[in-house]
Amino acid sequence: MSDALNSELVDKLMETKITKYKLSRPVTIADKTYTELTLDFDKLTTEDMIEISNYPGVTSQNSPINEQNKTYVLHIVARAAGLTIHELKKFPIADGTALTLLAQGFLMSTASEVLVQ
Repeated sequence: MSDALNSELVDKLMETKITKYKLSRPVTIADKTYTELTLDFDKLTTEDMIEISNYPGVTSQNSPINEQNKTYVLHIVARAAGLTIHELKKFPIADGTALTLLAQGFLMSTASEVLVQ
């Protein structure tokens, strides 16, 4: 993914806490076909953050900041999209990468907004 495209996705996400992401190709899971995902980060709570932080494989010495840990961020994406992590894992890697970048952009921009005030 190009830096310009990544920047555009992050800018779009910063405009709203709910965004639609068009998948690179349709994905069918349990007789439901997905062509896009609606990510509602605004519905997530600190309780979600704590629960996800305690999942196996999330805490890692290689990634001491959860917002940089792919497993943590994919769990955030799954919850924001109303999916399970097992469903999300069936999406193409290109979409998984783009979705983690969107979530990281949201999480980090939210943190920077609070820190700057």
